[in-house]
Amino acid sequence: MPTVQVLKKKLKGVRTTRKISKAMKTAATVKYSRLSAVYSGYSRYAEQCKTLYNCYAEQFRNVLPPKKNGAPVCYIVMASNKGMCGNFNSELFNFAQDILERESESFDLILCGEKTVSQFRSKGYGSVKEYIFNDVPQFSEAKMLYEEIFSLLYQKGYGSVKIIYPAYVNMMKQQPCIRELFSTEQAEYSDIDDRLFIPDKATVINNSVEKIITSTLYGVILETAIGAQAATVMNMRSAYDTATEFEEKLESEINRKRQSQVTADVIETSAEFSQEEE
Repeated sequence: MPTVQVLKKKLKGVRTTRKISKAMKTAATVKYSRLSAVYSGYSRYAEQCKTLYNCYAEQFRNVLPPKKNGAPVCYIVMASNKGMCGNFNSELFNFAQDILERESESFDLILCGEKTVSQFRSKGYGSVKEYIFNDVPQFSEAKMLYEEIFSLLYQKGYGSVKIIYPAYVNMMKQQPCIRELFSTEQAEYSDIDDRLFIPDKATVINNSVEKIITSTLYGVILETAIGAQAATVMNMRSAYDTATEFEEKLESEINRKRQSQVTADVIETSAEFSQEEE
């Protein structure tokens, strides 16, 4: 049975863990709130960019660099910069590695996030580019990634560019997924030919490519960031609750041992006093 001194050492460690998890939960909650505000405000702009791209997908494809025969696939893998977010990163890495192992064509990797870089380096994967985004990403960071992708597209003419990232569902759930960067969906409007382009359609299309693709990339970067902070909040909340519960159990056990020791001392003293009287 552990002594009171041993239990006190454990209690000190648990209290330290509880304080750290509380501080990290608070910091992650603040970042999550900031990201939620950015993500909510940005989603309307991103939706309009997506609609424009879907409506004029064929014209946009004509602006994009041409594909080359036998060109590799480009995979962009995104995860968080830090740990302490439960299985957020591990699920994404397992999902990504499974896709890469089943890939029959040659491929290049663009790695985003400190954990992503360290994970894939440890597995022996090389990369053509690595990015570490801020915890609250800026649009300029997405633009930087866009410029790198298009530079590589002109050099290698990738057959496709695919993004592997943890899609944000809600605070409790982030789902690893893969999406084609230049994929399209059915246009939502049937009157697209009635739209007015100033000065003309070709000019608008040419000047919109960068903004539309960058908006897609920024949306994915935001989803990854907000998912990482949400996972951190939930993980630190669980760690704090567990530490609090364990602290209460240790305090209770220490009090019982102290009480037992006091009772034993009283009985021993009483026995010695009775012997002296006899």
